[in-house]
Amino acid sequence: MNDFPVSFLLKRCLLLITLVPALLLSGCGDSSHTGSDGNTAQEDAQRVISGKVMYRERIALPENVTVTVTLADVSRADAPMKVLAQEHIDNPGQVPVSFSLRYQTAAVTQTHPHAYAVRAEIRSADGELLWTTTERHSVDLASDVAPAEMTLMLQRVSAQEGASLSPAMQQARDEGASFWAMGNEPGWHVAIYPDDKIVYVGDYGNTQVTLPYADPEMEGTEAHYLTGDEAHQLALSISERPCQDSMSGSRHDYDVIVTLNEHEYRGCGNNL
Repeated sequence: MNDFPVSFLLKRCLLLITLVPALLLSGCGDSSHTGSDGNTAQEDAQRVISGKVMYRERIALPENVTVTVTLADVSRADAPMKVLAQEHIDNPGQVPVSFSLRYQTAAVTQTHPHAYAVRAEIRSADGELLWTTTERHSVDLASDVAPAEMTLMLQRVSAQEGASLSPAMQQARDEGASFWAMGNEPGWHVAIYPDDKIVYVGDYGNTQVTLPYADPEMEGTEAHYLTGDEAHQLALSISERPCQDSMSGSRHDYDVIVTLNEHEYRGCGNNL
């Protein structure tokens, strides 16, 4: 009579020994699965930048135009901008034109608040540029807070684009400058004052270097300036070929490369 309880208990113990490893393995599998879903959700996370495109002229948009709004990484002046999001709006009606740019947060690799910017343009059916952004519209994508709604004010492109000068360009010309070049990221410009000096302004105006003027060496339609002092060396190459600004889309007569202390910057230029 006493054998029955002992046999029964042994069977119960064997059953528990068999089930415990299976339960442990099942628990580990569930934990791994949850982590995978979490990583996938993080990679697929998206944010939206919204706003409107406008211009100041009290005129109607022509028919069959296309509004293009672009969010891009423009942190490198020596490389093409990297597009994170872009929206094409065909036949938008009239301004203001609303836009919505959806981008992957995993694509945001820069932490500098000026590394990313939004630009817009309006083109005719045959591709002619009619309006474009001419000011910088930076967005801080590294922030924990989604960017606020934006208003992009476009400037009309005249038949003689570039004929009007900015206040800084006008002042430089009044002071004797004959050539002006500029580029983006980190926002620089160069002014050439013949027989006097070459002035480089960089990092959005935080850096200024003034060096003696040097006559250029000519190679066909290219001019190469080389100047410096004890602290700085500057090389300036100007090529007579069309150049389009990477931010505003505006067109210029010269392609320009500036090398300051081994740091290279690319941009566009015009005679003043």
